[in-house]
Amino acid sequence: MAADTILVVDDDQQLGRFIVEVLGHAGFAGEICNLGREALERLGETPERYETVVLDRRMPDIDGLSVLRRLKGNIATRDIPVVLLTGLASEQDVIDGIDAGAYYYVTKPFRESVLQAVVRAAADDFRARTSLREELASTAHAVGLMRHGEFQFRTPQQARVLAGLLAHCGQPPSALVTGLWELLINAIEHGNLGIGYEEKSQLLAEGRWQREVERRLLASEHFEKYGTVTVEMTARHVIYTVTDCGTGLDPRPYFDFEPGRATHVHGRGIAMARRLSFTSLEYLGNGNTVRATGERAAARA
Repeated sequence: MAADTILVVDDDQQLGRFIVEVLGHAGFAGEICNLGREALERLGETPERYETVVLDRRMPDIDGLSVLRRLKGNIATRDIPVVLLTGLASEQDVIDGIDAGAYYYVTKPFRESVLQAVVRAAADDFRARTSLREELASTAHAVGLMRHGEFQFRTPQQARVLAGLLAHCGQPPSALVTGLWELLINAIEHGNLGIGYEEKSQLLAEGRWQREVERRLLASEHFEKYGTVTVEMTARHVIYTVTDCGTGLDPRPYFDFEPGRATHVHGRGIAMARRLSFTSLEYLGNGNTVRATGERAAARA
């Protein structure tokens, strides 16, 4: 069963129907449930059906954060992105949601376009991560025997292949592959192609981001820019070092998912890689080199 449905969890039935209608205008199929317990049961029975959950924070039976924690604590549902819909928008409220596993926020009252954009970002991220993990099954497990390697990449397609391949050097590959993808795609779009944070926000809002990446990849000033990823194996760890041709960046604002960016449609990649994929993550020099460390994969017979 393909994950193609948005589950809207809100005790306000009228608002729930409105959200499904708004998402329907953006091409999403939606379902409604009005209680947290019902949402947990439905997601527990057919988790493969859902690509995103839009969850009201205040629920009459189980509050939204408790539902969120249970979803993130269940291996079958932990990778389904949750958009937390809330009128509680203080910095501490957002931090509490992030700690519980919410990387996507929409505050009440909301604009329809904002809700659609945030849900699309969550669904797109989910589809990309699912695709990456599916590709792991088709990559060579022998890469785990590597001691040292160096690879060049220029396009998102090449980055996807490398992420799937090199994730097998560590464990678990399903976590490493998403972190590697974030680091490699950042090296391309922000480093080599010079697309800044605000510019990407504007491109995404106008639906032009992918076309702009493709255009810049063909431009003469970027055509010979490559990223490099090296892999070093120690007795216990795998160390990935990614370098791009950009002028560098200050990564500190992106190490943690800041409450001020909670409703943005991007900007989560480094924080999620640092929290979910690697045991350590550090930027070197002027910020155009990042070193990520993970647990080494066990040797295979």
